[in-house]
Amino acid sequence: MTISAVPTNTPPALAVRNLSKTFTLHTQGGVRIEAFNNLNLEAHYGKCLVLHGPSGAGKSTLLRSMYANYKPCSGSIVVQHGKEVVDIATATPREILAIRRDTIGYVSQFLRVIPRVSTLDIVAERCLSMGEDKALAEEKAVALLRRLRIPERLWRIAPATFSGGEQQRVNIARGFIRSYPVLLLDEPTASLDATNRQTVIELIQEAKANGCAVVGIFHDEAVRHAVADTLFQVQSGTTNAA
Repeated sequence: MTISAVPTNTPPALAVRNLSKTFTLHTQGGVRIEAFNNLNLEAHYGKCLVLHGPSGAGKSTLLRSMYANYKPCSGSIVVQHGKEVVDIATATPREILAIRRDTIGYVSQFLRVIPRVSTLDIVAERCLSMGEDKALAEEKAVALLRRLRIPERLWRIAPATFSGGEQQRVNIARGFIRSYPVLLLDEPTASLDATNRQTVIELIQEAKANGCAVVGIFHDEAVRHAVADTLFQVQSGTTNAA
């Protein structure tokens, strides 16, 4: 594992340049909290860039900015989107939707889905949205649900009543059912037992082998060391290479 954030000679899948984000708490007297300032990093195809640092340092804020859930105060987040290069920080809503559909996948810490939709349909939807045959999409969903040890009796049930670990595995299945050029992972193994953590490690390694640029947060040291090619140290307010 290379403990560095130095760009390589190959063009990045995603590049963050001079990025800054500050939150203003209007309900608390306008207090301003700086998440990070003048941040620079690159994510490369076939590699895993791990964001590392203490809780509250801004790691999840950075990941959500890459997915356009948060709008940066300044700087750019440039992604290779098909034949185009798009700055996520200034992209239109239509462009963001297209990037999320085709280029950047995201596994958050929590499963947020439409109520009453079955687990199988939730996982298969990512393929169906691309016009894939329903039978093939469900076949892929079944394979991932089995691999992640979701019991078959739960496939036709909405996951609202599942345990935290089961919901997280459904979330992981949604993220990995398609081969995205860039995949963002926010603590995907936090609620998992050792056996399922190992499965997620294998899924990440397979995604890298297929050329995916992975950016992730992993508080589990063993998982971090198993998947990381580059470690980026995040500190509150600023970011430095370790």
